[in-house]
Order: sequence, then structure tokens, then C-alpha cells
Amino acid sequence: MADDRQRASDDHGEAAAQVRPGDPGHAAYPVGEAEYWRDAYEQEPYYEQGRTFEDYSTAYELGWVSYHLYGGEFDTAERVLANDWVVRKGVSTLPWESARPAARAAWQRAHNTRSFSTNGAAAPGEVAQVLKDLYESARDAELGFREAAAHARLPELVALLERLAQQCGVAAAQWQAQIGTSGEPVDDSGTVAGAAQRVWLQIRGLFGGASDQTLLEECERGLADVAEHYRDALSRNLPPQLHAAVQREYEQAQRQHDHIRTVRERGLPAAADREMPA
Repeated sequence: MADDRQRASDDHGEAAAQVRPGDPGHAAYPVGEAEYWRDAYEQEPYYEQGRTFEDYSTAYELGWVSYHLYGGEFDTAERVLANDWVVRKGVSTLPWESARPAARAAWQRAHNTRSFSTNGAAAPGEVAQVLKDLYESARDAELGFREAAAHARLPELVALLERLAQQCGVAAAQWQAQIGTSGEPVDDSGTVAGAAQRVWLQIRGLFGGASDQTLLEECERGLADVAEHYRDALSRNLPPQLHAAVQREYEQAQRQHDHIRTVRERGLPAAADREMPA
């Protein structure tokens, strides 16, 4: 499949992107994106055990390129992408249903790359405050997912929720470490983290006796809140390296939310969908 691509070069003559015959130059697929996904694909929520990078790589390319070809919302363009997948999938053995979340993830990255930028002008105190808010949001989510996993009955759902809790814990540790190196005092008054705590407290209050379907619905709501915290942080003109780290976590939260929604929409076995008796 690589044989039918042309390489677009950067100012130093190095291969910066790949362009398929018939695709416009502005839809070139950056080599760096392919390398990003090569490192990340096995940690993605939609990854199927035993699949190789070659199964997913063309889905990532399709998502990135299609965003630049069509723009707008992924859901609006999905029918076109499903048809394009038949033509562009190459050696991938994935059906469109399995390739779809990977294409959507790459579409989101293309959108976010275009939508979010920073001039790095945030004051040190504001940076420290953003880090504290992100830490508390991620920590609350970690605790929420662990509690949801403790109440879930379907083993596959327990495993999913425990994995989400672990990923949120890693994010929380990342922000906590950066708080420790910032050297700036943090004002506890009036932070958005209090709102995050209220959201998860409300959600966790519904877990006792809840069906697995209800757990999914509430965790989906919690992930939407986590993503909103990251989206807000991306508007704060953070230092470039921190901005990039926040964008990576934002994209992960988007993909986690999309995966939970997909699992919920597909439905669960009837036994897991019943409320526990009080």
C-alpha cells in the first residue's frame, strides 16, 4: 500500500507526509501521525487483542485524510468513509465496524490539531491552577470508575471500567508531578474542580444497586465532564509542551467517551441490565 503513495517533503527535504494519488496536498497524512499511532494503538479502548498495527494503520490514515477532505462532523461523513474504507483498507482485515473507532480517533486528532493552539502566555500561577484542576478532575474520575467497577456484574464491563480507572490514575499522577515542580501556590477558592467533584459525587451516588446499563450511562456522563476540563485547559495558552500533553489526554478522554457510548448503544445482556434489589 505504501507503494502507491507519494511523499511530501518538509523544508529540510525529509519526508513529512504521504499523499495518495488522487488526494489533494492539503490532505497529506503526516509521517508523525503514523508513528504516534504505531506507539499508541494497543492502548486504545477499541483495540482487539491479536490485531496488528497494519490492521489499524489505514483506518488512522483514512480518518486524518477524510477530515481534511470533508471537514465537519465525523458522524455526518461516516457513510462516505465506510465506502472509502472498502477501497483504501489495503492489507487490513478489519471490517468497517471495527475500523470505525480508529478512523474517528484520527479524525478527532486532525480536528484538534487545527482547532487548538497556544502562544504560551499563561502566567505561572494560572498554569499551576490549571494543573490542580486537571489533577482533581482525573483523580475524581479514577475513584468513580473504580467504584463503578466494584458494582458492575458483567466481567467485560468490570475489566473496561478498571482499565479506565487505571488510565485516569496515570493522568492524575502526571498532573500531580507537574504541580510539584511548578513551585507556584494554588488558590483553592473558586476552582472548577469543585464542579468536577459534584458531578462524580452525584454519579457515584447512583451506583449502588444500579444495572450495568445505568453504570455505563453515568460513566459516559462523567467522561464528558473530564473531556470538558481538558477542553477548557486547551484554551488557556499553556506552555507548548504542557499544551501538547493536555491535548493528548483530551483526545484519550474523547476516545474513552466514544467507546463507552458505543458499548452502551450496543446494549448489554439482559441479566446485566437489571437493577439490583434494594
